[in-house]
Amino acid sequence: MKELHTDDLSMNSGKLFREQMIENFKAIEQEDKNDDQALSDEVTDRKKGDDAEKTARQSADDGLEKRIKKLEDNSATHDEVKEARESMNDKAERVVLGTDLSTVKRAVEMILKNEGVI
Repeated sequence: MKELHTDDLSMNSGKLFREQMIENFKAIEQEDKNDDQALSDEVTDRKKGDDAEKTARQSADDGLEKRIKKLEDNSATHDEVKEARESMNDKAERVVLGTDLSTVKRAVEMILKNEGVI
């Protein structure tokens, strides 16, 4: 891509600034045309490809789709993550306050075992 005028933009001359901006836009338009042509060429090449190439591409696409589906199936929504965080915060608070029955029960059992009572 042609180097764009960025740091060297002229602010003193309206005409020079205008010309520099025109050059920038022409360079951007040309790059856009080049990208469009490259994409069009790639699509054409893919359509022309032999059966083995098409099968390989389809297989790769299928593999990617399976991976995407697996990620989507294993991902949690924002609400689910928020709910889990709130649940863990609530549990941590109960543990700190000593009001989480299952945690208190396990702690008492450990103490009793250490003391040889159980």
